[in-house]
Amino acid sequence: MSSVKNEWRRNILNRDTLQPYDLESIGHINGVDHNESISVGPRGEAYTTGFITCRVFRLDLATNTAEAFSSTAPRRVLGQVVDADGNLYCAEPDTPGSQVIKITPDGKQSLYSRGPAGRGFMSANTPVFDRSGNMYVSDTGSWSEKIDGHICRIPPGGGAAELWTAAPIDTPNGIAIDPEEKFIYYVETWGNSIARVAIKKDGSAGDVERVVHMPRHIPDGVAFDEDGHLWIACHRPDKICVFDLATRRLEVFAEDWQGEALRGPCHLAFAGPTREILLASSLDKATVHRFDNPGVRGLRLNNPKL
Repeated sequence: MSSVKNEWRRNILNRDTLQPYDLESIGHINGVDHNESISVGPRGEAYTTGFITCRVFRLDLATNTAEAFSSTAPRRVLGQVVDADGNLYCAEPDTPGSQVIKITPDGKQSLYSRGPAGRGFMSANTPVFDRSGNMYVSDTGSWSEKIDGHICRIPPGGGAAELWTAAPIDTPNGIAIDPEEKFIYYVETWGNSIARVAIKKDGSAGDVERVVHMPRHIPDGVAFDEDGHLWIACHRPDKICVFDLATRRLEVFAEDWQGEALRGPCHLAFAGPTREILLASSLDKATVHRFDNPGVRGLRLNNPKL
């Protein structure tokens, strides 16, 4: 275990002030077309999509390379999730016709959901699975000052979605489920905040609560580690933060005011067989940022058998 990793693990477990990650140690997987999101499969394999060229990539963490195996052109993709068989479920945000599609490992595509019946998605953004195979999807809305976003829920196997949050919420973007599946956490991009919705015992949506406000930041994506810390990617400024839900402490993991080593991070995920590689997408550059040995393991994601 490296000295950097030991320092990070000691600091996180003791709730001490974190030493920011050395920018010179950030790796890069290049040639991935201004990617906006990261998804991880059951063996720690990673994927991303080119937001401009609409290509879908597998990331080879052993060789630090990317391979395009499908394309959604001309439809753009934001977030994705992966099931137990390596199928990707990708959110296409553009309207009219925003939808979630399924992409098989050999690149074949099919419709998974067009959203709630009679309404559809306004702008499907990021999906996440629970342990039962339900898919929660952030629907960002009109990307305007009007608060008209929602979180929708799609049953296992796809089809019409349920409008899970009845009242509109502010620009929901990246989304994550906590380790105990008590809350759906989501990014309020224009609200400059992270919020959460309680999952009631009957599966319905409970109260909405703002967890942390981040003035003068544009948060985009969130992910949990095994210890329950919430990792937050900020598109502006170029920064990744860690929020301790127990102590309410928000600290910086990596920040690059020059935007060179770390540029426009959007979504993030823990990849690799032991989930000890942190990957962060970049909407601004054709690269995926790679942080080896961040000092924690990522929370094992739900990759259900559907």
